[in-house]
Amino acid sequence: MLKQKRKLVIGLSFLLIVGFLLTSLSSYFISINSLHDQVANNELPLTSDNIYSEIQRDLLQPVFISSLMASDTFLRDWVLRGEKDVSEVTRYLKEIKERYNAFTTFFVSDKTHNYYQTDGLMKQVSPDEQRDVWYFRVRDMRQPYEINVDIDMANDDALTVFVNYKVFDYSGRFIGATGVGLSVDSVVQLIQRYNETYDRDILFVDGQGNVKLSSTNATTDLTPLKQTLKAGDLMKQIRSKESYSLDFNAGDKQLLVNTRFIEEFHWHLLVVQSELKGSQALLNTLLINLAVCALITLIVLFLTNRTISSYQSDIERLASIDKLTGFYNRQAFDMFFRQTLKDLSRRPKDLSVLLLDVDHFKQINDSYGHLTGDQVLRHLAQVVKDRVRETDIVARWGGEEFIVLLKNCSLETAKNMAEELRLAVMNNPCLDTRSQREIELSVSIGVVKYHASENETQVFNRADQALYRAKELGRNQVVVLENESNR
Repeated sequence: MLKQKRKLVIGLSFLLIVGFLLTSLSSYFISINSLHDQVANNELPLTSDNIYSEIQRDLLQPVFISSLMASDTFLRDWVLRGEKDVSEVTRYLKEIKERYNAFTTFFVSDKTHNYYQTDGLMKQVSPDEQRDVWYFRVRDMRQPYEINVDIDMANDDALTVFVNYKVFDYSGRFIGATGVGLSVDSVVQLIQRYNETYDRDILFVDGQGNVKLSSTNATTDLTPLKQTLKAGDLMKQIRSKESYSLDFNAGDKQLLVNTRFIEEFHWHLLVVQSELKGSQALLNTLLINLAVCALITLIVLFLTNRTISSYQSDIERLASIDKLTGFYNRQAFDMFFRQTLKDLSRRPKDLSVLLLDVDHFKQINDSYGHLTGDQVLRHLAQVVKDRVRETDIVARWGGEEFIVLLKNCSLETAKNMAEELRLAVMNNPCLDTRSQREIELSVSIGVVKYHASENETQVFNRADQALYRAKELGRNQVVVLENESNR
């Protein structure tokens, strides 16, 4: 069996290794010949999707926060009450800022044109003031919010990414604008992280081709691309599709560009890579694939070996476990008992044996049927299992008889355990699932202690005698037998 197992593992290893090598190398050389399609149609779109997912995680939190603020009943109620206590809205904005670690939070009332910030009332917005144009644009726009890069007057004119969200009262009337701001520096750091993670240049452009944000350490000169975006024709193509792939000739380099529209920001994400860089990426992919293949091979071999070993264990288990009760069968118990006697010959310790039998089990079978009889045995097995120690060995001795081997257990302790088992069985009737009737149970138990001069047959005979005497005494009894005498 072991020799056949070794042959199977070696053969499977050879097939997996050769198959993975041929597949990986063939894929690599084919990919080198079709590098353009591979990068343009697979890698860049996948990178765009990954970056988009990270943007949703990293940058869309301000949109979520602004949405919560715009629907917050406190903010709306405070405005409808007449904006009387400025300290209330100031505390509210400050708490939002600190809780979500925002760069700034604000609210502008449409009724009073008051601009509230975490430090209190900052100013009143005016349509004639250039810095306030954003508010009146937000008031008149159809969308519920916008994302805008602007300076923050409350933070020394720091360049900030604002999420401006419209606020409505309970009747749907516009009552102001609220939102949060992220420092452009912190957003650029996020973009820089994407750039370093995916090793590709990243741009965010608006619908007119204006570059709003970009990675600062571009690996390729993107000036020609930015100029073309600003010209407008290329942006028409980009705006025509939610996701778009294109080739761009940037002088001495051919750029592969993948775009994706980010609806939440109303910007377009551009991921840029040169074809030359793609060949190295494919080589890295090959090495990664080979590593993955090696790992899969090891996993498959491990699982194969484990499965074979598991089947062997199952076969051994089927040969040693009683299917009905889950206890060892008599053959397995004999093996454990013989091994235990060998251990005792080297390190003498107390060893006791319980032999128990279900009283009037034949009447149960005759009255309820053998299926109910099996249910009774399973119930009894569970009661016994719940009350023996982990070191104790329990086996189905035959029919309705069970034997328990109590290691390192004195005769007195064994007697107490037997009495506990007897009471537990008596106090836990078995519910017949078919008739929904409770079946009262009792057991008779014989208890003996092993003596060094005995063999296994003598021990079992004394246990059987003790059980027989328990039956003679009227059943539902515990009888302890020591040196052929009853205690």
